[in-house]
Amino acid sequence: MKADPQQRLDELSAGYQNAVILLTANHLGVFPALAAGPRVAADLASELGLDARALETTLLALAAEGILSQARGTFCLAPDFAPLLLPGGSQSRASIMEHNYHLLRRWVGLDEVLRTGRPAADTQRPRDGTQLRAFICGMADISRQSSEEVARKLDLSPFNRLLDVGGGPGTAAITFALRYPQLRCVVYDLPEVVPIAREEIARAKLEERVATVAGDFLEDPLGSGFDILYVSNIIHSQSVGQTAALFGRCREALVAGGTVVVKDFFLDDSRVEPASAARFSVNMLVGTAEGKSYTLDETRELLADAGFGDFRVVTVARASALLVGRRGPSA
Repeated sequence: MKADPQQRLDELSAGYQNAVILLTANHLGVFPALAAGPRVAADLASELGLDARALETTLLALAAEGILSQARGTFCLAPDFAPLLLPGGSQSRASIMEHNYHLLRRWVGLDEVLRTGRPAADTQRPRDGTQLRAFICGMADISRQSSEEVARKLDLSPFNRLLDVGGGPGTAAITFALRYPQLRCVVYDLPEVVPIAREEIARAKLEERVATVAGDFLEDPLGSGFDILYVSNIIHSQSVGQTAALFGRCREALVAGGTVVVKDFFLDDSRVEPASAARFSVNMLVGTAEGKSYTLDETRELLADAGFGDFRVVTVARASALLVGRRGPSA
């Protein structure tokens, strides 16, 4: 049944309220503080340095949404949500929620972005260490399951050397290496990101099979001799020109006949479906100079211009796809 227009507008216009409550509680450490069991709001407020009345009001709102459970004046994590709310676990979403907390301030400035055509002011400054870790570890939060799905749906057994371009915390490379023992992987990312990837690789005990290289894929060579490149959730933050140049560098890094896999939140030709990708374009609008959600067709065309062909599409996750291509003998 089609949603009532007024109800739909009400949901959309008030959607920020639950987001702000959830993300602020995560930012202030409320959920880890509840990990040991039920707590009284006043005791929790004293531990976290918060106002007791304000915290209790917020905890009640979280309980109303089922995130917390309330009983006899105490609050605890709802069992279904606890693995998602607590940091460090395989299901954790704590880092990506912290990243979204920092994004809130950019989104609030959308009116200024629309007036000027430029991204939010804070994008002109480098992320501090806390924000960078939230972003990179947030990428791990959202890529664990999708990387497993990619590893199942793509047969990587014919490949020996994989380059994960802009691989962040190395989640995909680690997942692929665990599933395919013949595979040797390299995670390529900025110098400030590589130490986080090394932490994750060491945690997985894969130092002998997953290496790191520091560099800027917009300016530096990617290396050579790889038979497969994985470019996941990268192009949406780049302009068309930057994406074209990146695909050119990808071609140079591959052996003849090598494979490129581009994963992203692709739009269809209408550019309004899926809605999540259309909305993500706004995230790129406020956060980057020229980033956007690409359509499959325009991505395929950019790859073809860079010398790739033999394309196929594989659907993964809830709103992503893989565009797989092969390097031709000449550009």
